[in-house]
Amino acid sequence: MTVPAADLSRAAAMIDLGRFADATRVLAAVVASAPDHGRAWCLLSRAQLGGGNEAAAVVAARRASELDPADDWPYRLASTALMGLGRADDALAAAVRARNLAPHFWQSHICLAQAAVAAGRQDMAGQASAAALLIAPGEPDVHVTAGKVALGAGRLDHARASQQAALAIDPANAGAFNELGLISLRARDERAAAGFFLQAARSAPASTVFGQNAEVALTRLAVSVLAWVALLTVLAGCTAGLALTGSPPLAVVAGLLAAVLGGRIWARLRGLPRPVRRRLPSLLWTRRGAAKMR
Repeated sequence: MTVPAADLSRAAAMIDLGRFADATRVLAAVVASAPDHGRAWCLLSRAQLGGGNEAAAVVAARRASELDPADDWPYRLASTALMGLGRADDALAAAVRARNLAPHFWQSHICLAQAAVAAGRQDMAGQASAAALLIAPGEPDVHVTAGKVALGAGRLDHARASQQAALAIDPANAGAFNELGLISLRARDERAAAGFFLQAARSAPASTVFGQNAEVALTRLAVSVLAWVALLTVLAGCTAGLALTGSPPLAVVAGLLAAVLGGRIWARLRGLPRPVRRRLPSLLWTRRGAAKMR
């Protein structure tokens, strides 16, 4: 049965808009009526990936690869889904197959680089990332992946420069903002991380990952501020206690320390982006558990 091109175009547009559940419903109907249409299975896998259903995405990608074993796209989709399932070795094998099928496509090289990072193969990741940069230096996703590889190797300055290069090409690149957030967390700068994650969430509102990362960073920041506030409270109590027990010099010293600490807390809060300041009070009280960064 011939698949109407309009159905595939409509589903692809839904995916681009982040309407993954709607796209999945459309594409499920398409493959039910045309089970031998490889591109429809690929789009279905992509929609399922966007919706967080990696297991189903693997099944759809494998069906697509059975229909067209020479196409690299199903293997790239399978690799991404397998990484999401924590099956790093299988993801790497699929990515290697994609690269071998399409060695001149930058997409196959960045897929391999990401899978290699997940599998702990830093050497392979670096080689794949370098190949992608040679093929497509003007693609922002190539620089984002290069930054991921550098971050995996602990080269924070190089990772930061790669993400900034991606943003120079695409100023609204959510992946680059997200990676800058992860880099900032590695550098123990929760304030900067929260700001970057919020920028990523604004750039890609349909994605849940960036919003979750922002929650993690905000929670860590809230806990950090709470610790400073607790220390300030202790110092204030010591100041009052020393004053009441007749130790004015020590009370003055404790008071000065409390004032300095209070000033640092205030400056830290004032330096936060406005969206972060709005979210911080509730997190100071709730201290919700941190999700895993992605």
